[in-house]
Formats: sequence, C-alpha cells, structure tokens
Amino acid sequence: MARSVKPHREAGADIAALEASSAADLRRLWADHLGGAPPSTFSARLMRLALAWRIQADRDGGESPAIRRQWQAVMRRRAAGSSAREAVGGLRSPDAQTGTRLMKAWRGETHEVIVLETGVLWQGRTYASLSAVARAMTGTPRNGPKFFGLREGTR
Repeated sequence: MARSVKPHREAGADIAALEASSAADLRRLWADHLGGAPPSTFSARLMRLALAWRIQADRDGGESPAIRRQWQAVMRRRAAGSSAREAVGGLRSPDAQTGTRLMKAWRGETHEVIVLETGVLWQGRTYASLSAVARAMTGTPRNGPKFFGLREGTR
C-alpha cells in the first residue's frame, strides 16, 4: 500500500514519498494542491515530476515573474492553436552554467570549452565570454551562444 504524501505546502513536504504513491493517490494530490484533474495523457511518472516540481517551486519561491509571463504567453499561443514549436518560438535558452563543457566541431577539429565562474576556458586560456572564444576560434565576430549551439538558428 502506498504511503500518504504530505500536502506540498506544508514544511517538510516529502518528494521521495511521491515515488511510492499510486496513480490514484497522485491524481488526488494533483486535485488537492494544483486544482482540477491532471491532463488525461499524464502518466503516473509525469504526475510525479510535475508534483515534485511544484513542491520545489513552492519551497524556493516559485518561478520569477518574467518566467511566469513567458509561460503564460506560451499557453495562450497553444490555446489559440499554435504548434508546440510555434508556441515556444523566440524563447531564449538559458546560458551555460559554470562547469558546463561544450564541444564544437570547427574546420575538421573538435574544440572543447569549459564555462568557468570567471569566463570560458579554451586551449588553456581564459576568455571573457563564449563570443570571445568564437571570435578567437574563427577569426571573425560571432554570437558565442549561437555558435556553440545554445541559441536557435545554429547549423
């Protein structure tokens, strides 16, 4: 029998308990804490992921107002009949975080860059940005995040 999960708004909400919850328990939790029923296409796994995200968002203060506005715009476009790809078009991907290792094939060679707190490491030298690395690598000004595949429009 599945353990009962504490309401996610209580201090000490237990994300791990979601794993032991049945699909019926997850649907009840969804209705109690998110309002309404989960989408009919959601599996127990997707309900667990969504509920765990909500627990963490509530604990950490939720998404920023800017992110909330972006999601609301995406939902409006989807409701108006846009495809998922069209609905998210124009949203920017987050920049690479400290410790991220990026690989780029350029002119027959594979280049590795590592994002540091103080810049970007490439071939033993620290650069101020991905754009500075892209410029050093290619010899021409480039949008670094786009060049390294972190933005739309890359080839």
